[in-house]
Amino acid sequence: MRCVIVLHFYATGPGQELAWWLGEERKEEVVLIEHPFPFAPRKVAVVQEWSGGKTMKRWELGRGGWPLFVRYGLDFVRTLLIVLKMGGRFDLYVGNGGFDTMPGIILRWVGRVRKVVLYSIDYAPYAGGTRLYAWLYRRIDQWCCYRVDRIWNLSRRMQRARVIDGLREGRSAVEVWVPHGAHVRALRARLPQQTDCERIVFMGHVQEKSGIQLLLEVLPRLVRRHPGVRLDIVGGGPYLPVVRARVAEEGLAERVCIHGYVEDHRKVEEILMGCGIGVALYRPDPTDFSVYADPGKPKVYLACGLPVVIVRIPEVAEEIERRGAGKAIRYDAEELEAALEEIMGRHGEYRARALAMAEDYEWGAIFERALQETGFDKEKDGRQDEREQGQTDGGRLR
Repeated sequence: MRCVIVLHFYATGPGQELAWWLGEERKEEVVLIEHPFPFAPRKVAVVQEWSGGKTMKRWELGRGGWPLFVRYGLDFVRTLLIVLKMGGRFDLYVGNGGFDTMPGIILRWVGRVRKVVLYSIDYAPYAGGTRLYAWLYRRIDQWCCYRVDRIWNLSRRMQRARVIDGLREGRSAVEVWVPHGAHVRALRARLPQQTDCERIVFMGHVQEKSGIQLLLEVLPRLVRRHPGVRLDIVGGGPYLPVVRARVAEEGLAERVCIHGYVEDHRKVEEILMGCGIGVALYRPDPTDFSVYADPGKPKVYLACGLPVVIVRIPEVAEEIERRGAGKAIRYDAEELEAALEEIMGRHGEYRARALAMAEDYEWGAIFERALQETGFDKEKDGRQDEREQGQTDGGRLR
């Protein structure tokens, strides 16, 4: 099977995980095109090719300091040119989000792609902060939903949000639930025998809406009762200077380790496995897309053996609470403090249930099922059902 995957990146996410799994585990011919978001630490586009289970090529493409809409337009054209120059026909094109899916639909029209998938990592029409952005976002997303062969949704809530925003379900492609996963089996072999139940970790993009200020509010009280409590912060972002100042003002410098942005995911995993509790805090905000998303960090926390304290916003919060793999709370300092106390007091029980839940979210199993429900059978090398080319099916959750 010959595949191309296109995305815009800030850090490692499902698109890269799909490319690595297809290229290295299934040994397919894969091309990954990564365009940087304007706020990404890496400022160049990266193209990587796999064949026979090995990386064959990797090259970087510069990006000028053009205005935002010009930069995105150039990314669109660059995607088309890269795929066209490679020659031949791709069996599968996966675009991460509507914008990166549009070139795949055009490439299918000209016969260079057989099937196109819209991989919805989030549904965030309000992320741009303007009505124009929200209008464009919805129009692009709906245009793609009506023309792709499958929609891979990270969260089951996404399609409901689209329908509320005007999507005609009868015209839309079939949706497949493809949740965020983790390298569960690989991490299990690296898990330490002993863990520090009083070491708390926050991983992610450090923004005001990420709720880390709530954690800093309760930390001094926890320290008074638990002198061994420490906090690790893994990630960069615009709110990080405020966090550093708050840590200094509160006299918490010896208790808080700020790692900043760490690009190597293996290093991130090593830090997490040395901790005892993972926190995923989302400040309630009607424009925040977390309610429709499936954030990656809770799954990574679980795979690293960390019980999770999570605000009741994303879909996965209810599952974590139901399965006893952590605590789901309101965005409230007292509830956060009580949840951390509860898990520290019964850490062994929560850790065992966290690892049990993680087993259901192995990346390979998730992607294998998604490909099967998209019409690619590994036994037949993904080349079946040619009649589906260019067609879409009624929108029904698989």
